[in-house]
Amino acid sequence: MGKDVLVLSRKFREQSDFAREFLESRGCHLAEREIDYPVTEDALVEMIRDVDGLITGLEQITPRVFAAANRLKVVSAGGVGYDHINVEEANKRGVAVCICEGCNNYSVSELVFGMMVGLARGIYPADRAMRQGEWPRYLGFDLWGKTLGIVGLGRVGKAVALLGRAFGMRILANDISWDITFANQNGISYVPFEQILDESDFVTMHVPLTPQTHEMIDEAALSRMKNSAYLINAARGPVVKESALVEALKTHRIAGAGLDVFEIEPHPHNPYVGLDNVIMTPHIGGSTQEAFDRAYYLALVNVANVLNGLPAHCQVNQY
Repeated sequence: MGKDVLVLSRKFREQSDFAREFLESRGCHLAEREIDYPVTEDALVEMIRDVDGLITGLEQITPRVFAAANRLKVVSAGGVGYDHINVEEANKRGVAVCICEGCNNYSVSELVFGMMVGLARGIYPADRAMRQGEWPRYLGFDLWGKTLGIVGLGRVGKAVALLGRAFGMRILANDISWDITFANQNGISYVPFEQILDESDFVTMHVPLTPQTHEMIDEAALSRMKNSAYLINAARGPVVKESALVEALKTHRIAGAGLDVFEIEPHPHNPYVGLDNVIMTPHIGGSTQEAFDRAYYLALVNVANVLNGLPAHCQVNQY
């Protein structure tokens, strides 16, 4: 009997023929389901029955969903973040949780630098002004020689660091684990979190969402940043306390921000809309064709491997 795999990610479902062929060559089947987006927990509870493998977008895989999954053996996120999957419940039920590590490092890092260049040179307000018939003269500043503070020097953080070096920036980093070889080879200094806040011209967040990182950028953190500094968040929205950042931007406690992620997505009452010192994108850091292709393939490998008794590409839990 074949093993059924449900693909929830809307972007992946657009290439269902590829998934169907890939899975069938490995003794699995693509589960056929009608899906309305956004996917509710009630709908997912119904869809998950008699499914052996699951590939998610950012749908919440809750204990109730796991309880309804009578055959589930593996869940793979469609990217590198997995805070939407209840790993504790997966452990209780012996379900492997996997991610697609390495699929979007460069995609996210390039968006981060796009935001940094846009903020430094006033590209977006200049564009808007010209569309209104104006010819503005904005005086920006160089990235060359500025200090870039990277909070979380993992795969994405390292890609950001390499771009920073190419731009001639001084690189500071903070992480719970240190890759001294990489740091030494690339002129990066590991420093305390507080030093990054004190000295950086740009602070960019590249940490997973955990109890330890939740709202780590709060009023106290923002109060340490230079008035001329910018905050970039392309990690997860809740690592930044939204109310604190909004106030800091309104009062010009910091110069501005680049945000790809938000506390609520999509945000029904986005508090940043009226602020002209913010660049916003709708969680598109990993949304390039190349990253999409890599993630889709790796997610399918994760699920098919586990269902056939082989190691996943990257399993994040043990049970």
